[in-house]
Amino acid sequence: MHESERTVAVGLISFTDPEGVRWRVWQVDTPAARAHLMDPSFRSGWLVFEREDCEERRRLAQVPEDWASLAPARLALLLGVATPVASTRTGPTGQQAIWARPDTETRPDR
Repeated sequence: MHESERTVAVGLISFTDPEGVRWRVWQVDTPAARAHLMDPSFRSGWLVFEREDCEERRRLAQVPEDWASLAPARLALLLGVATPVASTRTGPTGQQAIWARPDTETRPDR
């Protein structure tokens, strides 16, 4: 796919930044019942930028009305001002917790 092209599917946009890194971006709307619990700058929703390899995620509080129609170069500018956030996800399917399994089956050798 050419850098100037992007893929749009159900509120999710994929684009390539000037460094050749693929990103996904989507809008998050804050439920009215929870808005009072949010940081004031995020009460009206935000954009999430996530690298396609899930190595980095950023959040932009001031969502432009026309964000979904912006060219990849403009999305890259928004990405540049978005705030990096700690990701709890380890992959596109969500958080994958790894728990140590207690070794209850261990028996001494006879």
